[in-house]
Amino acid sequence: MKPTLSAVAAVLCLAGPVHAVDYGVFGALFPIEEPSVLDTIMNRLTEMEGNGELAQMQQDMQDKARSRVNRPIPVVGMRPAEVYRSYNVDLSIILDRDLADHRGVVFARAGTRVNPLEHSRFNQRLVFIDGDDPDQVAFAVDLANQEPVKLILVNGAPLELTETHQKLFYFDQGGVISERFGLTVVPSVVSRADPLMLVEEIPVTRGENE
Repeated sequence: MKPTLSAVAAVLCLAGPVHAVDYGVFGALFPIEEPSVLDTIMNRLTEMEGNGELAQMQQDMQDKARSRVNRPIPVVGMRPAEVYRSYNVDLSIILDRDLADHRGVVFARAGTRVNPLEHSRFNQRLVFIDGDDPDQVAFAVDLANQEPVKLILVNGAPLELTETHQKLFYFDQGGVISERFGLTVVPSVVSRADPLMLVEEIPVTRGENE
């Protein structure tokens, strides 16, 4: 007859306390010789610091960041305007969900068509140019001297132009604004033409706007 689980438990209880026994070490022990990843990294950094490589890497990163600020990546697909052309852009959007205020009260239902121009007083013209083209820069600065406009580069050095002409130049990072207005040539001037936006492609030649 096989002993039951309860019988085994009773025997263990009667056996008294159990003590661990050290039977010693059998076989040879070898230290872990694979280097720590952290130690490897620290050793490499120490080596780079000693030979000046780390300082050069830091300087290169700073130079690259400064270069990106002074001269951002150009907007792709832009070319100089050759003939005058104009077209309209509708900025309206269709809501894909209900919009509610901080109290949960819905003020716009999904499917509603919303035109942001109906809720904005912004009325400055946007002038998009290639900052490396002297004729386009002259055209933009001339406009800025006549009326309040926003000067936006798709290529060039905004900080340098700002300092040279004492006008604030912006840059269309990633071409987000250009894409929204469907711009493919510069100079392009964007202005309000409620309920739409008007885009004008304006060719410029040397001396035309001097």
